Amino acid sequence: MVSDNARCSGMTLAHGQVDALVIGLSWLYLLTCKGNGLVIPGTFLLKYMELSLLYLLIRFLFSIVPNTVRILCLVTIVVINLYEIRLGYLQLIGKISSNHILYTITGSFKNPGPYGGFLAVCISLFAAYYIKHTKSKNQNTLSKLLCWIVFFSALFALIILPSTQSRSAILALGCSMAVLAFDTEKLRIKIIAVLKRYGLWIFLSAAIIGTGAYFFKKPSADGRLFMDKICIKAMCENGLNGAGIGHFGLAYGKAQANYFKKQIEENGNDDLDWKSIDEHDRMTASSPNNAFNEYLFVGVEAGLVIMLLFIGIIISAIIISFKRGSIWCYGLMALACFALFSYPLHLKQFQLLLPILLASCLSDREPFFKNRFDLLKSLIVVIMLIVLSTIMILKVPEVKLYKQAESTWKEVEKWYNLEEYEYAEEEMESLFSYMNNDHSFLFAYGHSLNKIGAYERSDSILMMGTELSCDPMFWNVMGNNSLALGKYREAEERYKHAFYMLPNRLYPLYLLAKLYHTEGDYVKFMDIADKIDSFIPKVESINTERLRDEIKEIKKGYIQ
Repeated sequence: MVSDNARCSGMTLAHGQVDALVIGLSWLYLLTCKGNGLVIPGTFLLKYMELSLLYLLIRFLFSIVPNTVRILCLVTIVVINLYEIRLGYLQLIGKISSNHILYTITGSFKNPGPYGGFLAVCISLFAAYYIKHTKSKNQNTLSKLLCWIVFFSALFALIILPSTQSRSAILALGCSMAVLAFDTEKLRIKIIAVLKRYGLWIFLSAAIIGTGAYFFKKPSADGRLFMDKICIKAMCENGLNGAGIGHFGLAYGKAQANYFKKQIEENGNDDLDWKSIDEHDRMTASSPNNAFNEYLFVGVEAGLVIMLLFIGIIISAIIISFKRGSIWCYGLMALACFALFSYPLHLKQFQLLLPILLASCLSDREPFFKNRFDLLKSLIVVIMLIVLSTIMILKVPEVKLYKQAESTWKEVEKWYNLEEYEYAEEEMESLFSYMNNDHSFLFAYGHSLNKIGAYERSDSILMMGTELSCDPMFWNVMGNNSLALGKYREAEERYKHAFYMLPNRLYPLYLLAKLYHTEGDYVKFMDIADKIDSFIPKVESINTERLRDEIKEIKKGYIQ
């Protein structure tokens, strides 16, 4: 195995480059919105400051008390992991319910995918710690105890991981463990010998397992591949600046609508010829809130340059940590791999893990402040810590108000679901200043205003929602507003846009038929009614049958 001295040689330049990348990314990411003329959501800015503060604090403390911080970071992750494991086992045996009606096990997450990813990151980190420290000659009683705690934490997490059925998590764990095995001399020798003897069979087995994993949840895999394609198209349409922080939904919705509209224009007989669309793509399309790929999500919102900076930081930190022989690169490697197929950085558990792993990768075995000449760097970091801490303290009252608004919204949402629109609208008006970056709130508010007849106000609220979400229901309700105000052509364009965004839904076609019926346009109504008769939606339900039956009844009246 490469010695620690050899690993650390020549790392000063890379260390400084990564620090520069982190600082550059921080400024560029926030300035992206300024370039687009957009306002950065307050909640995002606060979360961004929290993560920056944690990163800088760990970097700073590693230079003062490295051993203590190393153990403290590890123990923090162990405690969180044990808590998640406990929840998982209780959910499996039925003692407590999961956070998703369709799945037995989710931990503290809302579905099992991210839960499996979290376990995979923890297992990768713990396995590296155990292998690298269990045979150390300088171990004391406390170190041995920590090794055993880490070992059993990894073991319990590994036992429960398959229950999540997360292919992305298992792949992330496999990648990090493969690197760890090749980095361990005894294992590397054995693996090379096995590969020489059974390499072909291992390759064929891996291919069969990979194919099986794809077909195990084929619709999910196809959906993510399709989302990746639309995200790339959105990046191309928005250029280097990106769509702006918080505007992923806007960019994705536009790109998907343009993609399907172009197919209809090139191959269709008219502007609603859904049969001219590639059927696999049509049935695969959805309206996601996340890209299921964190790198593409950053690329869509912040542009190509920021995305490449972000990837450069992650890769550089992994390489630096690996060359130093520290354990943190394996956890970050698993997280980076999992981020290719999911949305971990949108979840608070992973938001806590990322700055810990990133700062530890750069700091462990390489002090941030090496000598007294680093006084200026030390002063800058201290000033930044003080400024960030002060801003966050000043923001505490605002955070409390926001949390209170979120709690109130959950209660008001019940009234909205019960169709008590007038009462819900009154309450939502008072919550608007706090919840105006929540697309589900904006839709409920705009829809309630539509139901009570405040069409113009509804339109302005729903238009704000289209900046945040790619759900075509925003455009459907906005079309209803236009229809109620007598703006028939505007209503028609909005219904069509909703159809282009997601051409596997029947509802926009139904609304178009109702529009033409209201106008008394027999020709257009009969044409759209025929389309509705033959239309194949992604999900057939009692509701789709009800919509078809209603149009059929109107059609009979025309024929008679």
